[in-house]
Amino acid sequence: MQKKIACYGSCITRDNFNSQLNHNYKERYRCVVTSEHSSIISVLSPEVKFDSEKLDYTVSKFAARNKEIAEADLNKTFLRDLIENQPDYLIMDFFPDIFFGVVFSNDNIMTNNHWYLCNTTYYKELPQKFILKIENDTSNYLSVWMPAMENFMRFIKNNLPNCNVIINKARFGNRVLENNTVSYLQPLSLYNEIWDKIDNYVINKFHLKYIQLDHSKYFLTKNHTLGWNLFHLHYHDNYYHDFMEQLDILIGD
Repeated sequence: MQKKIACYGSCITRDNFNSQLNHNYKERYRCVVTSEHSSIISVLSPEVKFDSEKLDYTVSKFAARNKEIAEADLNKTFLRDLIENQPDYLIMDFFPDIFFGVVFSNDNIMTNNHWYLCNTTYYKELPQKFILKIENDTSNYLSVWMPAMENFMRFIKNNLPNCNVIINKARFGNRVLENNTVSYLQPLSLYNEIWDKIDNYVINKFHLKYIQLDHSKYFLTKNHTLGWNLFHLHYHDNYYHDFMEQLDILIGD
């Protein structure tokens, strides 16, 4: 029987449930809900009203997908989707909080997604913006993030009593392998250090299971199977195969 999977965080989690990377995953799993690139602070915040026409950044070849992600962040649909679909497992990585942070504008809170939201007319017209990023002000960021995470876990307990949360201890890489040649991106060591701390906090506080691969074993690729651009989380296919193997062992049935 397929296990229903929900994914929160980024492609480093969601891409594992793609037949181009893990060909037979549907024999065991069905991905029913996804939240990509939304901070947990944003997820727990009230819905934001917006003009869809002003989400108009279209430079990326993934412009349509990116707009959908921005709209989902503003609409705050993830919690409703979780209740409706009742997944057996929720796999979470905290890329959005580590990499993007949040922006406050009057009574609105949203993910400060500088890849596409921050380049839109909507974002540029936001009044009285205050940006909070974890690498710039870790203490203040965590003073907002930790209560949000506690509220999120309370939400899971109250509304999804049969859902088990698993943390994906993903990390940024910087070694690129193409045609038997290794090159290097600028390392994101500070991000990884903070990521390690918040992963361990959540795992220990809420007694959660986790997936932890040795990221020093894996290389990034310029020619990702799913067509993603070169980035610190876009690995060669063997990364995703090993992730799935660990998940199978962790779930155990």
